[in-house]
Amino acid sequence: MLDAKLIQLTQSARGDAPLVESKRLLGGVFTVSGGLHTWTNNLYYSPAWLAEAGVVLQLGHGGGECPSHRQYTSGDSWEDEDDWTSDEEDDNDVEATAAAHSRSADGSRPAAATYTGNQTAMVIVDTTGIHRIPVWWCGCEGAPSDEMQLLDMALYPASHRRVKSCFTFRVLDDFLLDNLECKTSALNFYSKLRRTTNSTFPDQVPSVPAVGHMKDMMRHGFGYPGRARPGPGDLTFFCAACPQPGVNLPPEWKEDENQLIYTRGFMMDGNFSAEHLKMRRPANDVAISDGTGFMVGEGRYKAHLKVAKEVKSKSSCNNHKAVNLANADRHKLEATGIGATACPRHGCFLPHAVVDFQKGERQMNMDYSFSQALGRNMENIQRVILLYDINCQYGVHLRQRFTESPYLHMPRRLEIVQGIGLFHVHGHQDACFMRYSPTFIPGAGLVDGEILETLWSSLNKVSGSTRGMATSHRKEVLNRHMNDWNWKKMINIVPALRKKYTANLPLMEDVTTSYNAMVASADPEMIQAWTVQMEEAQRKRLTDVKAMDVFDIRTDRAPSRADIQLSLTDKETQHGLQRGTIAWLSQGIKVQEAHARSQPSQVPTTEQKIDLLNRRKRLQTRVDAHEGKKARYIVIEDNDEDDNEKDVDDDLGEEWDAVEPDDVFWAAPAQASGNAIRLAERVAITLPSTLGHARCEALNIQQLAARELKLREGQANDTLHQIRICLGQKSFLFRTSIRSARSQHNKTRLGETSML
Repeated sequence: MLDAKLIQLTQSARGDAPLVESKRLLGGVFTVSGGLHTWTNNLYYSPAWLAEAGVVLQLGHGGGECPSHRQYTSGDSWEDEDDWTSDEEDDNDVEATAAAHSRSADGSRPAAATYTGNQTAMVIVDTTGIHRIPVWWCGCEGAPSDEMQLLDMALYPASHRRVKSCFTFRVLDDFLLDNLECKTSALNFYSKLRRTTNSTFPDQVPSVPAVGHMKDMMRHGFGYPGRARPGPGDLTFFCAACPQPGVNLPPEWKEDENQLIYTRGFMMDGNFSAEHLKMRRPANDVAISDGTGFMVGEGRYKAHLKVAKEVKSKSSCNNHKAVNLANADRHKLEATGIGATACPRHGCFLPHAVVDFQKGERQMNMDYSFSQALGRNMENIQRVILLYDINCQYGVHLRQRFTESPYLHMPRRLEIVQGIGLFHVHGHQDACFMRYSPTFIPGAGLVDGEILETLWSSLNKVSGSTRGMATSHRKEVLNRHMNDWNWKKMINIVPALRKKYTANLPLMEDVTTSYNAMVASADPEMIQAWTVQMEEAQRKRLTDVKAMDVFDIRTDRAPSRADIQLSLTDKETQHGLQRGTIAWLSQGIKVQEAHARSQPSQVPTTEQKIDLLNRRKRLQTRVDAHEGKKARYIVIEDNDEDDNEKDVDDDLGEEWDAVEPDDVFWAAPAQASGNAIRLAERVAITLPSTLGHARCEALNIQQLAARELKLREGQANDTLHQIRICLGQKSFLFRTSIRSARSQHNKTRLGETSML
């Protein structure tokens, strides 16, 4: 770390350890409460800098003084002082240089040029602020290079030629943690440091870049002499649970009869929020870690895109936007989004398998991502499960495309089982569910195939800040966040799996018991025929996915309430019921449904009150019509009817106790019984279900109750059908509108619409 005296003075200058009494340091510089100051014109204190307090950073001897101080030669002189001096300053002009040496009146910045002696002024960025401090370089024979001298003092140089600024390891660690957990951009973090240095005039503090590549090199063992350069994806963490020969599989795994547990799973998806603007001067872009992270290397990827055939196809399934807009172009963007491959069970990004989209989500882009994923620890693994939102279109000519491209690789005997995530498969045609749902894929387990959506939600928090970055910087930031996600998965996967296993272990016994009971109740010959049929379909699905249609059990739609009402009405007289009984029961059920739709809002407006009054009048008319006919179908004695009315009034008593006197008028009670006010939507409708089982037996209306139960089954079928329609509509809106929305505001509004 920095010299103890330097750190102590730095903290005092920032006010972390304010001094109560003034104390003179050096050259007229004092420490007063709030930091370093100098007595100006014998009138007032003005802010001072560490350099003016005589602080010097000595390199090469552990903070001690070097007997052979070295200064830069003329060839090493600084050429750019834009951060500290004006563009018009002439370094050869003695008067201009002297003026630059003088501190500004408000103490906002120190001298701009080098100091006397064997010193070089350097900008040092720390968590306590940004400082300009003289540096003594070690000039002894055999002294380390300038970069190594700085690294030995826990300082990381911002450049490797004529070093003018550097960062403490502490500030780099602080930024990386802020960026990963709080999604703080480099610009915002550096702005905070500038305000920490000078809260009054932060624009007077210079701007310098920051880097974090060295930490990745050290973490993965490439920061030491004698190590080879990192290859594709070597600076990444990957899933610790996915089967990987030579990593987490026993030596005899190939002899295991249950090869399904060694199936590798891949899920692919695109993200159009991670777009990137074209650079104004792309020649200035310098890649530090091209291809060593999750983003693929530029050279080979671009070579693949040049030779890959662009197929403009229209979806033969439903209207999939990823297919129809695959060739959409946006001229201001270098990348319209990214595509990635992840393990579907544990949710870890595949190293060196994240690609940029030049237009839309084209097959050539996702082919390269899948090819890179297949090259990651896949020795001797012969079966993979590939989940993709549009696999019914993407997988048609998959092997042909791999064969035609010299940049795509796939093992010859690899068995690829294609699937579609459980959320998106319901937006496809009905046949796609049996053919591609993970539910019908052996070895897939209980996965939804949508885990990349959760990964995108975290990565999108930094997509806004990466949109205008340099190309290489954007990739480094995305790599860092994806690596952090995989690291969190790795350290949390054991407690997470242990918790889930413990919670589901008791359920396994119940499931096993139910399954055994179901098998015992079925015909053994039929079970054998079903097993043969299922195994044959699974074998054929690799060459003809239509073989899975055997699981499509065509059943008629469950009867609706109207269907059941029609059937029961035709048989009224056969069962000794009066004509119109079924219609009266159905009318009562409809009135009860109208009750639920007539509930007032908590804080109604005047217009809502008027609308509520009108709805109550209409509802009361329907209630009266139903109750007026009950005597024809249910004979209730006077005492029984009084008891029923009493029960209804008692049920409403607590609710009406909370009604304010001013609310009684707008509530407009539909009817009154004595002093009790009853609203139309609170009146109990006379039906066998409201009377109860005991009353129905006493009144001898069991047949009427049985008919109502049939109508209730139709009511439940209608409700389930509406739920299915709403889920399908929500899935459709997500694919066509929410996912492609350009702002969080639009996504939120569209999401609220889908919930209506």
